[in-house]
Amino acid sequence: MIETHVVNALLLPEIKKQSFFTVLSFVNGLVAPSFLFCAGFALAIVLNRKWDGFIFLRWPFWRYLLRLFFILIVGYSLHLPFFSLSRLRSITDINEWILFFQIDVLQAISITLFCLVIIAVIVRNRSVFLGAVSIVALLLVFTAPGVREFDYSSMALWLRPLFTTHYKSQFPVFPWSAFLIGGTIIGFWFLHSRQKNSERTFISNIAFLAIAGISLSLIAEVLPITIYPDHKFWRASPEFFFVRIGLVMLFLVALWWYEQKRKVSSNSIFSLFGQESLLVYVVHLLVVYGYTYKMSFVRYFGPTLNYAECFGLFIALSAVMMGMAYVWNYLRRNKATAVVVIRTAVLGAIVLSFILSSG
Repeated sequence: MIETHVVNALLLPEIKKQSFFTVLSFVNGLVAPSFLFCAGFALAIVLNRKWDGFIFLRWPFWRYLLRLFFILIVGYSLHLPFFSLSRLRSITDINEWILFFQIDVLQAISITLFCLVIIAVIVRNRSVFLGAVSIVALLLVFTAPGVREFDYSSMALWLRPLFTTHYKSQFPVFPWSAFLIGGTIIGFWFLHSRQKNSERTFISNIAFLAIAGISLSLIAEVLPITIYPDHKFWRASPEFFFVRIGLVMLFLVALWWYEQKRKVSSNSIFSLFGQESLLVYVVHLLVVYGYTYKMSFVRYFGPTLNYAECFGLFIALSAVMMGMAYVWNYLRRNKATAVVVIRTAVLGAIVLSFILSSG
């Protein structure tokens, strides 16, 4: 994720025309599906542990919704055209509002997770829940090429980016939410296999399913027929979706085997970044892009670097993010009161600055 943003933002345009960058872009293009898939897998873990708490609307349900609302606010705040309430209220340019309402990965995650939780509350049965969300995922995937080309100009401006990339969205719910739902479904299956002591068989089945899905998708793509007008494999096609989620599933298989072989502990770098993913995601974006802030890699370097320089910055930034994640994780585990004070002070300062700033 960090490498993708650094390279995309800072690499020289001439270098991006070379064939190696095409390969690198394809590999980097698996980051977002993996991020969404992991968010869905995490929901499976939460629901598996607290199913009754959710479907009976107890505190775990409301606490989870509050967290989703916080993630949604953070996602939109990263696209504020101005870090000033007064200037925001005076915006008349529709293009600036379009930039603000675009759906990025945090919005896609929070909106999709909210919908899945509501479905769980409505159906109240795990098997029915998995069947319902599977149908939703398939609808998102197979209708995406058509849905993304509709005319949404008569719809409310804040709703349009949910469905199409025509309003600057990089992650409209068609089909991106399906990656998250796929993570939820596979997460439930994985947890079930663990309870049955059949993890190894499950992982083997997942590997077979992934390879079969990739193979069938590539075969379908080369067939001289299509049901979609203006068919574009590299955008929202079902074939490309199944290729990408198949590769994500193969990564899951590889990491499972790595974990079994190396006996990865809860203190590993994988676990650390996973537990503090929101913090790392937000801070590294501010460092790379800056958004409404003045200091950033983009504003300091611009697209002027070669591969060696980009990867050097990527390694340095990753090291800083790892240190930050370690410190924050340690405080959360051992200094709960300090964490509450720090979090309240930081959020309070940000909100106060936003309200009082003249831009």
